[in-house]
Amino acid sequence: MNVDLEVEEGDYFPWAGGCRILATPGHTPGHISLYLEKEHVLITGDAAVTEAGRLELANPQFCLDLEQAERSLKRLQSIPCARYVCYHGGVLEKG
Repeated sequence: MNVDLEVEEGDYFPWAGGCRILATPGHTPGHISLYLEKEHVLITGDAAVTEAGRLELANPQFCLDLEQAERSLKRLQSIPCARYVCYHGGVLEKG
């Protein structure tokens, strides 16, 4: 498979309301999340799920590095967002 663009922690793209790349390894090496800064939307990918109105670790039994995954989750939880979009578990809307 051909790769059009490689990204890394801190890369910023001004389109789509400003998109910042966040390294969130643990589930898999090289996993990233996307923070749409102007919209206050965080796309967590496989790094998190929504459960009972909270952002939680996605499928810990499938994390290749559980400690790293937990650190990534804490990082995601610390970012004030209006909406978290998770690959597993849907969308978490915050007041």
